[in-house]
This record gives sequence, C-alpha cells and structure tokens, in this order.
Amino acid sequence: MQLLRSLGHSCLLITKNRLLASLGSQLGNQAFNVTTMHSFISSDHSQRIGCFAPEPYGPFIYDWPTLLSNYERANIEPQWDHLVIDEGQNLPAGFFTWAVRYGAKTVSVFADEDQTTDSQRASIEDILAAPMPDPIRLSANHRNTREIAALAEHFHRSSTLPPAVVQRPRSGDMPRLVTFTQWSDAISSIANRLTNRGGSIGVIVYPVSKAQAVHQMLKSALPPETRVDLYTHRMPKGAEQNIHPMKAGITVLTGESAIGLEFDSVYLQDLSRSLPSVDKDQCRRMYMLCARARDSLILLNEPSPLTTAQLSSLPDSTILSR
Repeated sequence: MQLLRSLGHSCLLITKNRLLASLGSQLGNQAFNVTTMHSFISSDHSQRIGCFAPEPYGPFIYDWPTLLSNYERANIEPQWDHLVIDEGQNLPAGFFTWAVRYGAKTVSVFADEDQTTDSQRASIEDILAAPMPDPIRLSANHRNTREIAALAEHFHRSSTLPPAVVQRPRSGDMPRLVTFTQWSDAISSIANRLTNRGGSIGVIVYPVSKAQAVHQMLKSALPPETRVDLYTHRMPKGAEQNIHPMKAGITVLTGESAIGLEFDSVYLQDLSRSLPSVDKDQCRRMYMLCARARDSLILLNEPSPLTTAQLSSLPDSTILSR
C-alpha cells in the first residue's frame, strides 16, 4: 500500500474489527488510511447518498440490496483507486459487490474461509460472485512453528483448500494443555513467561468480565511499567489506539478481537465455545484461535473444567502435551 501511495494512488485498507484496523495503521506508521467496514460504509453512504445506510435488521446489519440500489440510482462512481480488504471471510457477501461496483477501481481481498467466525460472512464463492477474478492461493505459512500448525490443522475441516505449507522448522516446544484449579496459578505462569522470555503474549479469555478480571490480576502481578493491555469488542471507540499487540508485553482480549492478530506466545482459555468441535463453525473458530500463536501455545483448562467430550475432541499426546 505504501508503494501505491508513492505512485500517487488513493488507497484504503478495510478490515473486520477496530483492533485489527488500529494494528494495520501502526504497522504502516500511519502512512495510509485504515478503517473497519462498518465505519466506512456508514460514513460513505452518509456522504455520497445523503442519508444513513439502511439497517433494518439491527446496528451494522445492512440491507445490501437496498444499499446497492441507492448507489445505482445516484450514479455513484468508484471513489478510491485501490481498496485492500483484509480478513474478508468475516465480512458480509454484499459488501464485495458494493466494493467492486462503487468502492474502488481496483479491489484486493485477503480471505481464508476456514477461519470464518462471524455470522455475517462470505465464502470464496460469494467473493468471486462480486465479481472478482479467480483467487491466488497463498500456500506458505510463515507464522506458526510446525508444532503449533499441527494443532491448528487438527481442526481444519475444509475440502476447498488444504492448509498452507509451514515454512518454519520444528521448535521443540509442543503445545500444552494445562489444568489449574485457581486463576492465580495461571497468572503466575503468564507473568513468569513474560519475565523470563519477553516477547508479545496474547491471553485470549472468555467472557468479557473474566478478561477484565485477568487483566487486573496480571497488572497486579507485574511491575507497573510492564505493558498489560486489555481489549474487548465492547470497549469504546478509540480504545484500540492504545493497544500495541506486536510490542513486548501482554494483551488480554476475547476471541472476537483476536481475528488477524498474532503473538509470540498465546494462552488460550476461550475453549468451551469451540469444543467439542462437532460442527464446522466450532472447528473454524478453534483453527483461527490456535493459529494466533507463533512460537508457543498453551491451552488453559480453567477452574470450570472442560467436559470429557470436550477433552476428547482435542488431539492426542503426539500433538498436544497434557
């Protein structure tokens, strides 16, 4: 995108959630425009059509046929030179039709439908119907170690595409399932890892109230200058600007906000919503959550323990140490 800007092209990066949009801005040193789809469509419809975007089914649930008709009647032409859409699988299908017709002269979409987690979603077929050309498969996984990729791929159920080929070597650090009877034990483990190894740590917790409590316990357990951030999808607009997930320290967040992020180490407590992984949505969600970890992945079986059925849906000891 920086290259396109240097050529004088107007570029916009659009993604699913506010934290990922903020991270995109940080990685680009604020050199290009980044926003969420919801903010963008709401603002664009107001500016170019002159009224609020139609949301008859609830906030940010747009009536895409009506919205598209509004643009057609107004003879709207694409405003941007280039739209780059990230995590497109978690955006509604109607948005891609809008983007191709009225958003930009050129549209690039990055999507992995095997990591779809949102009720408003798009399959590869939906995106192609926008229309978009046949996709180019990005076949290399440069993020995960082989051990972490093996655990994530245990939940890969798609017949559309195989998992990407892991480029990193084995690390010798097998993902672990750790059972504990009180949160203070987990807090000590997380704090010790940061103290001894440093790096970025993601602690993915559910529900929001528990994420808030874990955040406070970690802040109390670590020196005051330590970065211990909290972000959930319920936080007010603008809070994401103060979260720096790529820097050394800890980010406590919920699964809804983990999409597209990555950390050196991940402690994953948000398991019960994805296990025993009896349907595709649960598998996709577990696949996405496990893939957030680059070097180390610890699954937390918290004081409200997983059931026998949930535990049995996890891989055996050749992939997951228990």
